[in-house]
Formats: sequence, C-alpha cells, structure tokens
Amino acid sequence: MAHEGKSYKKDELMELLWHLDESHDLTLDSLRSHDENGIFESTLLEFSSNGILKLEGKFITLTDEGRQAASDIVRRHRLAERLLVDVMRKTPSETEVAACEFEHILATEIVESICTLLGHPRFCPHGSPIPRGRCCEEATKTVNSLTMPVYDLSAGQTAKVAFINATDANNMNKLLCIGITPGSIIKLQQKRPALVLEVNKTIIAIDDSLGKEINVWRSASN
Repeated sequence: MAHEGKSYKKDELMELLWHLDESHDLTLDSLRSHDENGIFESTLLEFSSNGILKLEGKFITLTDEGRQAASDIVRRHRLAERLLVDVMRKTPSETEVAACEFEHILATEIVESICTLLGHPRFCPHGSPIPRGRCCEEATKTVNSLTMPVYDLSAGQTAKVAFINATDANNMNKLLCIGITPGSIIKLQQKRPALVLEVNKTIIAIDDSLGKEINVWRSASN
C-alpha cells in the first residue's frame, strides 16, 4: 500500500504540473501555493533528476517525456469525468473523487475504449481540453465514413448521436445542457428557417454551426 500511495502522489504531482502549464504559471511559487503540506517537494527533485522536468531558478519546464506522462494522467482523469457525466448521468460536481480514483487504475487499452465509446470528446464536463490519444488520430481516418453531421440528415430522419465534435467548450456545454450526448436519439424536424431537432421528446432550435458539430451514426439508407 505504501508503494501505491507513493505512485498516487507522483500522479497527482504530474497532474498539478499539467494544470499549471495550461494556465502558463508553471513556477515553484505556484506549485508551493497548491502544496500546503509540502508533500511534492522531494518528488519534484526526483522528477528533475530522472528527466521528467527541468528546474531553472523558479521556473519549471516539462520535458517531452514529462509532458507525455502528464498528458496520459490528465487524459484518464478527464475521460473518466466524461464517462461519469455522459453515461452514468452524474453531475460535473459529483465526478471529481471518482475520476481521481480512475486516473490511477485505468489501463491504456481501457482508456482508448472509453474514449472511442464517448466519441473522442474534446472537453471534460468542466470545459478543459482532453489531451488527444492514438485512438483519436485513427478515428479521424475511419469514423468519418461511418458518421455524418446531424445537419446532413433529411427532415423527418432519426439517428443516434455518435459523438460531439465541438471545438468550443461553450458549445459543448450548450449541447449537454439540452440533453444531446453520445447515444441520444435525435430527429431532425426542419432545417429552415432554423435548425429544429427533437431530443427526448423535446423540440429545440439550434444554430446551424452547432448542428454541424453533432455527429450521428449513418444508417444503411443514408
């Protein structure tokens, strides 16, 4: 259990380093402000000696190896949050503890499967970007032939949402708030003068741009 605890501490430090790097504030001062008990100091020096990062005065720089390690941990955490919200219908505020547990135990192949199941989401429920994985790159080559934007359906057609390809976190949140998630059944009611969809027996009108970011599975008749 002691070894497990040490491993968890290293993962948590890598995740914190990634967050600080995202906010362009990767310095010793910022790290210490998030480390009230001083539990990361010795691990930081260990990372410096084994090539995970470089310490230059008060500045910290992740090496390529360090960035990949941190990216993998953050990817597991944020995909776990998406799984809990999109599939298990938890609220974003309920996901943190469970996602922290998942990030330590999910094997790579399971992470790839979850990402594929969710349609390779770009953002976590809190709007932070999810680092891309190998499956995401492969999907761009293969999934396009199996899916289509909901905007390309004909009026009256029904389809199941495969994934949401939102490039903006606000758009993703808008769609989630109206109940459009992977697996949802959508019926396109009309395209003009506004794009109108039926989702969960509710009629909604959305911008054309959003309609092009919702990807649905093609049927044999499409």
